[in-house]
Amino acid sequence: MAEKTQTRRGPLGWVKRHKKLTIFLVIVLVAALILVNVLGKTDKAAANSYQFVRTTVLTKTTLSDTVSVTGTVKAGSSASVTASDSVKTYKVTAVNVAVGDTVRKGDVIATLDTTDVEKQIANAQLQLSDTRTDARKNYTQAVEDQTTNLATAQENLDKAQKNYDTLGIDDYYTSMASAANSGKTNREIVTDWYTRYAEEIAGYENTLTNLNIQLTQARQDGDTARADGLQGQIADYTSRENIAKGQCSIPELGLQGFDAVSQTYNKIEQYREALEQAQQSYRNSATSASRSVDNAETKLEQSQREDDTLTNLRTALENCTLTATMDGTITALDATVGAVCSGTVATIQDVDNLTVEVTIPASSVGRLKTGLQCNITSDATDDTITGTLTRIDPVANDSGSFGATVTVNGQDSGLLVGIPAKVEIVISTKDNVFTVPRDAVGTNDDGSTYVLRKTGGEGVDMTFEQVAVTEGDTNDYYVEITGDDLNEGDVIRATADLTQGIESGTSDSDVQMMENGDLYVGDGSNMPASVAIARTDDAGGPGGGGPGGAPDGGPGGQ
Repeated sequence: MAEKTQTRRGPLGWVKRHKKLTIFLVIVLVAALILVNVLGKTDKAAANSYQFVRTTVLTKTTLSDTVSVTGTVKAGSSASVTASDSVKTYKVTAVNVAVGDTVRKGDVIATLDTTDVEKQIANAQLQLSDTRTDARKNYTQAVEDQTTNLATAQENLDKAQKNYDTLGIDDYYTSMASAANSGKTNREIVTDWYTRYAEEIAGYENTLTNLNIQLTQARQDGDTARADGLQGQIADYTSRENIAKGQCSIPELGLQGFDAVSQTYNKIEQYREALEQAQQSYRNSATSASRSVDNAETKLEQSQREDDTLTNLRTALENCTLTATMDGTITALDATVGAVCSGTVATIQDVDNLTVEVTIPASSVGRLKTGLQCNITSDATDDTITGTLTRIDPVANDSGSFGATVTVNGQDSGLLVGIPAKVEIVISTKDNVFTVPRDAVGTNDDGSTYVLRKTGGEGVDMTFEQVAVTEGDTNDYYVEITGDDLNEGDVIRATADLTQGIESGTSDSDVQMMENGDLYVGDGSNMPASVAIARTDDAGGPGGGGPGGAPDGGPGGQ
C-alpha cells in the first residue's frame, strides 16, 4: 500500500503562506504603539505643566480657638399687650402710640369704652350700700335682743335660786332665833328638821299600820282580849307619833308640826326643778343670743368687704386702660378706634439689648461654657460686634444640636431684630505668638518637630531647611510654634509633607536634598550635581496644595 503525504497546518504554516500580509500587520502595530507613546507623553506633559509651592510668613499674631455658628438676632426681651376676656367686647376709644415709639412700663397704649362697666359699678355699689345698712341694723338689733333676753333669763334664774334657797320667805336670815339655825337657808333648815324626824315618824306609822291590821284580824276572830291589848298599843304609838310630830316644828318659819315641815320639804323639790329649768333657760337664751349676734356680726363683716361682682367690675374698669408691661419699643400694633380688641393689641420689644439665638453642633458643645466672649457679624453692619454666651440648653433638640443664646454687649450695635448673624465663640486667645498652618509642622522619627524655612530661590525653585520647633496651643487650622532659631519674617513652607503643594512638568519631578543640607524643590532637569533625590508622587493643585493650605484669612499665606 502506498503512503500518503499529509500537509502540516498551524500558525507557522499560515505565516509562511501569507508573508506579505504578515509584514504589513507588523508595520501597522509598531506605528500604533509609537503613536500611543507619543500621545501619552504629550498628555502627561500638558497635565503637569503647572508648578506651585505655598508658603506662609512668620509674624507675631493672635491665636484664637473658636467655634463658628449661625443664628438669628432677637430682642433681649419682649412682651405682649392684650385685652383681658372681661373687656374684649369693649370698643377702642383712643390709641396713644404708633409702631416705633419708645414706651416705659405703665405708659398707656390704648383705652377702651368704659360706659357700660361704670354703670354696672354704680349699681353694684348701691346694692352693697343697702346690704351694709341692713347688716348694721341686724347686728344692732341682735345685740339689743341679746341684752334683753339675757337680762330676763338672769332675772328668772335669780328668782328661782332665791325660791330654792328661801322657800319664798324673804326674811329668813333675820328671823333665825336659835343658834342651831343661824346662817342657814330656809331650805337647809327645813331639810335638817325633816331628815331628823322623818325616819322616826315613819317608824311609828309603819308600826301603827301593822297594829291596825292585827286589830282588825283580832276583831274578826272575836278575840276580845287581844283586840283590847292591840288598842292599847295603838294608843301608845299614836301618842308617841304625835309627840314627835309636835317636836318637829320650826317656829321661825311658821312651820308647826311635822306635817307642815314635810309639806315645805316637798316644795323644796318643786323649787329645785324650777331652778334647773331657769338655769337651762338661761343657758339656752345665752347660746341663742350669742349665735344670733355672731351671725349678725359675720354678715356685717362680710358686708364691709367688697363682693366678687364689684371686684370683678373694678378690675374690668382697670383693664379698659391698656398699658405697657415693660420698657421697650412698639414693634407691632393692632388697635383701631371704634373696633374691639380680640387679640394682641401691641408687641413691645427691647431692641436696645439684643441677643442672637444660635444652634451649636453636638461635636462642639462640650468645649463651650457660658461667659465666653463672642464676635458677631451680619449684613446689617460692617463692624464686628462683641457678645457673651449666656445660655446653653442642657438637652439637645430633635436634630441633635443644642440651642444657645448670645447676649450682645452694649447698645446701638447696629444689629436688627430678625436678621441672620454669624457668631464666633472664642474659647481661648493667645497674643503675640508665631502661628503656622497645622500641616506646616513635621515630625521626625525621634518625635521632634520641625518646620521648613525658605533659604533661597523662588517659586518651585525655592530651597528649604529644617528648623526645630515646639508646638503650643492650636485650633482647627493653626498651631503655635516656638523655637530659638525662629525670626519674624521667616518664610515657612505651608506643609511639611513634601508630596503636597508641587506639580512638575515631567514625570521625573523631584524634591532633592542638596549637599549643604537645603531642600531643593524643582524640575529634575535643573537638578544640581551630587544631590540626594526624594521623588514626589502626589502633586498638589494651585492655591493651597492639599491639606497644607491655610484657610482664607490665614496668617502670611503666599
